[in-house]
Amino acid sequence: MSTGVKLSKLLITSYKNKNFAISYDENRANEIEYIEDTSLLGSIHIGKVKKIAQNINAAFLEIEYNSKRQMVYFDMAELKHLIFADEKEHKVLHEGDDIVIKISKLPIKNKLPGAIANLSDCEVLDQILAKKNYIKAPAMLYAGSKDYIDIVKDRLKYAEFDIVTDIKDIYEGIVDFFKEEREDMLGRVRFYEDSMISLNKLYSIDTLFSDSLSKKVWLKDGGYLYIESTEALTVVDVNTGKNVRKKEAGIIKLNTNLEAIKETARQLRLRNISGIIIIDLINTTDKSEIDLIYHTMKEHLKEDRLNTVAIDITKLCLFEITRRKRKPSLEEVIYNNFKLTKNILYSYNRVRL
Repeated sequence: MSTGVKLSKLLITSYKNKNFAISYDENRANEIEYIEDTSLLGSIHIGKVKKIAQNINAAFLEIEYNSKRQMVYFDMAELKHLIFADEKEHKVLHEGDDIVIKISKLPIKNKLPGAIANLSDCEVLDQILAKKNYIKAPAMLYAGSKDYIDIVKDRLKYAEFDIVTDIKDIYEGIVDFFKEEREDMLGRVRFYEDSMISLNKLYSIDTLFSDSLSKKVWLKDGGYLYIESTEALTVVDVNTGKNVRKKEAGIIKLNTNLEAIKETARQLRLRNISGIIIIDLINTTDKSEIDLIYHTMKEHLKEDRLNTVAIDITKLCLFEITRRKRKPSLEEVIYNNFKLTKNILYSYNRVRL
């Protein structure tokens, strides 16, 4: 678990008709997280087996979520925990079978949501299973908790903070949660309703999102990052840019690299970039500088709630980092290019599992 997460305020508001939770350290945003209408993660379904892929020991199931049907990936290693909807004895899983599953992983890029069959940690399992006798697959048996509540609960692991929102339903939901679970936090949640200036303008939300979606990110001393995401990885190119102060070239390069990795760590959180990240540093062969850059980045990555690991800096000054995949990136959410269709079912051998 990260121990350096910095959070003094959580702002919950909307941008382009989607809800987001924005974490602030003092007055600077350091993380943006998309809020789903309801949390797919943790929801329980009767799924219909549409395809079994023996070569990868997996099955593809159809579920219904938010009144839409979609595919999920099921690891066949989970067979020992299977609960069949018809309650008959089944020795193997067949196409057309209806089984009870729980969503354990959210869809990311070209990956389907992941499902498991082990429901032993569900406190209301008997009540949930009673429903399956009256519902036809595919259908949802149990909705996960509200996503914004999960976001608040997760951040409370690291710090206590103020919450400001201009969304009435979310404000009331958080108040209800605090009344039941954290009465000490009730005084720290506020509903914003100033008619003179909107929350968006007060916190410059349009500018924040515009900057967080731009490929170019300017650094304080005149250098800049150029961030390019592909299906396989994200590349961050570091440039000295306008940094032409009268200093030795070596000092400028080191300062730019140090500033770049600090800002890159922040940009990963703002943009929710995951998977493999390659930072193309300004070239240096000084071992002490490379060590300083590496250990400085490790310190800044401690501010990330998600598991983010500094792997290595190559001889070509390429810094490899990995970040755990959870939820679509900001770019995918805003531009709606993260939705998966049933076509994936028929090309499962090309899905990067």
